[in-house]
Amino acid sequence: MQSFIIKGKLDGLNKVINVNRSNVHAGNNLKKKNEGIVIYYARLCGLKPIEKYPVKVKINWYEPNRLRDWDNVMSAKKFIFDGLQKIAILKGDGQKYINQIEEYQHIDRENPRIEVEFVNEV
Repeated sequence: MQSFIIKGKLDGLNKVINVNRSNVHAGNNLKKKNEGIVIYYARLCGLKPIEKYPVKVKINWYEPNRLRDWDNVMSAKKFIFDGLQKIAILKGDGQKYINQIEEYQHIDRENPRIEVEFVNEV
């Protein structure tokens, strides 16, 4: 079992849509920025490549308040999975590689974060 924590929050789907509407290059930059955050924290904790697939992923989303809808917040898993693929932690994010995603939502005004855990490597 491995896990890592992303401090703060990633951009949600509403922001992604608005940025893409304004400029396609800005949308690409936003995606790279969010993936870069994921990569930074994955490397910081020394995350190792997943060796056995499929894997179950558990994500705990801790928002600082109730302003963003949960479906907007949880869309950031795209950045998480794509970022982890870029640094070869995950071989892919299709059904062959990830067989289950559990997500839980919390409010933590003092310490917003995203906790990502690979629960089982089957």
